[in-house]
Order: sequence, then structure tokens, then C-alpha cells
Amino acid sequence: MFKNIEHKKLGDHVIHQLQEKISLGELKPGDKIPTETELMAMLGVGRSTVREAVRVLAKAGLLEVRQGDGTYVLGRTNNLEPLEHRLRRASILEVYEVRCALELESAKLAARRRSEEDLITMRESLAKRREARSLNDNRSYVETDLQFHLAIASASKNSVLTDLYFSFSNTVRDALDKLISDQELYKNQIPIHEQLLAAIERQDEQAAVYWAAQNLDKTMADLQVLLGKTY
Repeated sequence: MFKNIEHKKLGDHVIHQLQEKISLGELKPGDKIPTETELMAMLGVGRSTVREAVRVLAKAGLLEVRQGDGTYVLGRTNNLEPLEHRLRRASILEVYEVRCALELESAKLAARRRSEEDLITMRESLAKRREARSLNDNRSYVETDLQFHLAIASASKNSVLTDLYFSFSNTVRDALDKLISDQELYKNQIPIHEQLLAAIERQDEQAAVYWAAQNLDKTMADLQVLLGKTY
């Protein structure tokens, strides 16, 4: 039912596996999850790690601990967890898959609705991004890359989409700050971003979606290689 864990930050991995089973319906509302002892054996972790994971998920509204009885999965109506908390429990690839959908729609709408002020913001972000790359400033590179894509989301003139993208970007920023130190995730992607900006500037929706997809496909491939996963 579960995979043995051999990585650091054991508590995060236990949380993710339990949450994944709930999200995929393998553990349904009302189901009793395995006991502490069973989870320890299944996951290869200690009692304190299991207890901390259960505590976090109970606080998030996914589990209910019934003293003397066990721990049960709560119904979705009981889960009032804020989106940003939920995103922080998801895997980076899960977050990125949803971010891809947001970016494609953002690119299309931005090409249709962008203003001259939006274009100025995008150009400035790309200029800062190029400077950060030339200085090998990884943190600034990640930040200015996200600023560019946030500017595109803002140019969509859809406030809900922009707010959602902002929430996803906060989670991606935290992950990429750590990942980029191990691998240049956006190597040779400056031309792609230039083409994306040019498409939005000339209001070519089809080209904007194409170049947004090119950027996302490469980033997803880099992440999958870095994390040692295949999809």
C-alpha cells in the first residue's frame, strides 16, 4: 500500500504519501488508516515521524484522531485547509502540472488583453533575468523568472487566474530556490522567453500558447530528471 522511505525529511514524505492516498481515493472518508505500528513497518520510519505526520494532517482537516479507537479520514466537506497550505504538501511536480495549465491560459489571455504597461513590466523582468543569469545569481534568477510569468498572468486581466498563479508561484519559488543550486533548470531558455514576449506583444494568441508550452515542457523534463521520476 505504501512505499518504503529512504530520503531525508521523513515527515514530509510520510505526509505526502498519506495525503496522496486520500486524494486518489485509496483512503476514503470514514476509512480507518493503518495503526502507528503498521505505518512504521510499511514506511520504514519511527513512531515520532508517524505521529508528527498524522498531527499535521489532522490539523489540516484531512484526518481525525479518535482516542482509543484510531485515526480516520474525514470527508472533503471537513477540509477547510487554505490553498497555500495544501500546495506545500503537494509534490513539486504536482504543483507544476497545475501551474502549466494556468500558464497556457495566461499566455493566451495576455496576448489578447495586454496593455503597453504590461509589456514594459515583462521587458523589465526579462532584462533582470538575463542579468541574474550573467552573474550566476540563482536566487535572483528564480525571482525574476517568476516576476515575468506573474506579469503575464496579470496581463490576462483575470483576477482569479492571477491570484491562483500567485499562490502557485509562492510554492514553486520555495522549491526552485533549492533545486536550482543543484542543476540549471532554465538553461538556454532565454530565447524561448523572448519569443513568448514577442508573441504577446504582437497579440498572437496561438504563438503565445506555443512558446509558453515550449518553456513548460523543458522545465517539466528538467524537474523529472532532477527528481529521478518518470511520467
